[in-house]
Amino acid sequence: MTTVTIHGHAFATCTQRVMAVCNEIGLKYQIVTVDLKKGEQKTPEYLATKQPFGVIPVLVDEDGTKIYESRAICRYLVAKYGKDSGLLPSQSDVKAYGLFEQAASIEYSTFDPYAAPLTSELVFG
Repeated sequence: MTTVTIHGHAFATCTQRVMAVCNEIGLKYQIVTVDLKKGEQKTPEYLATKQPFGVIPVLVDEDGTKIYESRAICRYLVAKYGKDSGLLPSQSDVKAYGLFEQAASIEYSTFDPYAAPLTSELVFG
């Protein structure tokens, strides 16, 4: 069975988003903890090999493919491993796909800018 690697922090909502999708589609994963308080995500090695903007999570697929940005990771995982999961509408259903993209855009641009900093403050202090 396929196992993907997630570089992130298990308490971070962006990493939890990816973990939730993996769980929903039955995909095994391992977490490589990135110590945010120590600034591991800002080291030259991390910036050069994982994510050029110094944030989490980063997915490394078993074939070496690297994807970052949690929502992009989730869409990638569903497209590759969870096509029949029902988590994403088919692009051939233009109306359903458009409504999904609308809701995703609202979540990202309206809800997340307020919820993410609050959650981060409550979890990481």
